[in-house]
Amino acid sequence: MPGQITLADGARLRVRPIDPADRDPLADAFARLSEQSRRRRFLAPKPRLTTRELEYLTDVDHVTHEALVAIDETTGHIVGVGRYATGHVGGPVADMALAVADAWQRRGIGHALAVRLVERARANAITTLTGSTLSDNLGARTLLDRLGFRMCSASGGVLELELDVARATPPRGHATAARAGSRAARRASAGRAWRRRASDDPRPCAWSRTAPERSRDS
Repeated sequence: MPGQITLADGARLRVRPIDPADRDPLADAFARLSEQSRRRRFLAPKPRLTTRELEYLTDVDHVTHEALVAIDETTGHIVGVGRYATGHVGGPVADMALAVADAWQRRGIGHALAVRLVERARANAITTLTGSTLSDNLGARTLLDRLGFRMCSASGGVLELELDVARATPPRGHATAARAGSRAARRASAGRAWRRRASDDPRPCAWSRTAPERSRDS
């Protein structure tokens, strides 16, 4: 499962599963996030991670709860984290979340981690991945659109999304943001796609039908 991400500029990051020894490095990575990045990750202001949260986020079973970290080998810092978790009820539905250090954003790291998470979810019999993002987070919306997520609800500035893992065919290759068109054009296209999906297919999210105790701190 460990591997490497090669960015468009040639930079390389090591990717591996998280483990309990990452508690302090993860706390350091969180401390380096801007206030906006923390808000986008947790959908609300988040000044710090508690000891209990750090334990939960690093001591995972890699089946019902998986987490991958991207590491800058020149500094040893964690610069990206992707995870899914089924929450307390378990089952085939898991919530996915991503966070990337501010200095490394818009370079394809989130996409590369998400592709690997989809593969891990499929291998671990997860049938549906869900996610939440703020409506003004156009970067996340574009990424999720490329992966095949569909929007199933929107409320209070938060979009609820889901992906049928069995049908997902995420693109492979270098971890680049996108290879054709401008970033602005891609984001505008993603915005139109979300609006179409919200109006044309109002089916509720899978988690609302099968996973009453959804994990928000995954």
